[in-house]
Amino acid sequence: MSLGVSEGDSRAINALDAEVRVTAEALGASLVGRLVELAPGLTRDGDEMSPSAELVALSLDREQTPDPISLVACLGAHRAYVERRGNPDGVSLGALALARLLVWATRATMIGPAPEVVWLGPGARRPAAAPDQFIIVAKARAAVSSGQREAVAEALVRERRPD
Repeated sequence: MSLGVSEGDSRAINALDAEVRVTAEALGASLVGRLVELAPGLTRDGDEMSPSAELVALSLDREQTPDPISLVACLGAHRAYVERRGNPDGVSLGALALARLLVWATRATMIGPAPEVVWLGPGARRPAAAPDQFIIVAKARAAVSSGQREAVAEALVRERRPD
């Protein structure tokens, strides 16, 4: 894969128990259908369709650095997505940003009444929020040979109340 991670992220991933890492990768790969529906583009670096890139940041509102499990899940979702697109060496920063939101929502279901993701995609297409909804923003930034590239994805979310 031509998407790399920093030395610090690599250490954090390698510190995970092997079974936890495999489970996190599977969680990410399970999101590929939703990513395919959303169809984020592959990142280009000039004319190069499959640039080498190092992930610099994968942030979610108020949570700048993903924990190692979320990071592995996002990378697993990204890997499954670019492979499904027929470009296993490709990079899709949009898929990473969307995966960050999807992983957040999926993990939220494990700890209680999960917020309902009403809409997901690029901010320019986001519908107006209703009074009972809020917006969460995810950003994926990578260093490529021509500098840094960034993708931003947003989720329109409605908080679910326990019955």
